[in-house]
Amino acid sequence: MTTTTTGPAPGLTLDEMRAAAPIPATETMPPDMAALIKPDSGIYIRSDYTPKTAFQVGDSPGATADWRVLESDGQIRSTIPGLAQTELEIDPRAESPTDDTHIRGYRPPWVEQRYLPDLAPYPVSAHQSGLAEDRMFLEAFAAEAERFPYPWRTIGKVYTPTGGGSGVLVGPNLVLTAGHVMPWDQPNWWVQFIPAYRAGDPNPTPFGSSYVSEFRGYRPQGGEVFGYDYALCRLYQPLGNALGWMGTRSAGDSDIESRNYTSSGYPDTFGGRPAVNFALGIRDIDNDDPGREYETVHHVSDGWSGGPLWYFAGTDPYTVGITSGSEKDGLDPRRDVYAGYRAMTDLVRFGLDNWP
Repeated sequence: MTTTTTGPAPGLTLDEMRAAAPIPATETMPPDMAALIKPDSGIYIRSDYTPKTAFQVGDSPGATADWRVLESDGQIRSTIPGLAQTELEIDPRAESPTDDTHIRGYRPPWVEQRYLPDLAPYPVSAHQSGLAEDRMFLEAFAAEAERFPYPWRTIGKVYTPTGGGSGVLVGPNLVLTAGHVMPWDQPNWWVQFIPAYRAGDPNPTPFGSSYVSEFRGYRPQGGEVFGYDYALCRLYQPLGNALGWMGTRSAGDSDIESRNYTSSGYPDTFGGRPAVNFALGIRDIDNDDPGREYETVHHVSDGWSGGPLWYFAGTDPYTVGITSGSEKDGLDPRRDVYAGYRAMTDLVRFGLDNWP
């Protein structure tokens, strides 16, 4: 796990990803790592002490074999509350960085790496979404991820009291997502991250889950796309130690528009199942130093908020942006917009340095 300013290898094209051989696992996951990826869900009682009797129950009228809670010695919850949130201010005097900083990811030796996942057809529900102008593009390039080797397993679903979005592991206990999906100023707030979540499966949480103890980032104003639209979450459970995590890159180099990128997340039209979109190109960049807005070629679907825009630099995956939303400029078609650049990598570096 290192932070450097020398550039990674050139990005792989989709054809190169297709031709690249998988990197096999070389070890068996240790028991302490396997314990990390058990689902972090249940009934919790928030109290200043450990009660002798957690709660009392009574009959549930009209139901068979069901009980209702009458009273308890603490606050009964189905989530684990967060402890702190920090809203960062934008410095209008910030100078544009001249170097291209990247932070390497981590693949555990017990996890196989694949450059492409197994894919399923685009779901019928998406064809009924009314996105007729994008339909051919969607059917050709967007598909559901069926298997979850590295780095695909690092991407997951983010749930909050106000909805949620997508996110990606970028450290042992760090998840990067969009600032606009965070429950800013919500009382008794909570955030849950579920890697590789698959709604409708017998086991929708194959790699467990974790609630968030704190988060920090930038809060967008006015519902517009935003070059600083990212937040970093600190997990109670260090899922990344078991699953691995992606690297992050400021992407300040001159060849950013010549690469092919992959976008991953949980669009509304997929009904709580993961999706991936390949071979995306960046067609426009709006500077918001030290943040940036990266516009890709097309607008795919709503609901990808917080999902990563990333690519393979040789064998290493790097996130360069986080889904902020979409916008339409003049006569141009509507395009998806990702927030990234140096403020994003600085945020991840803060987490690595200060949230062990």
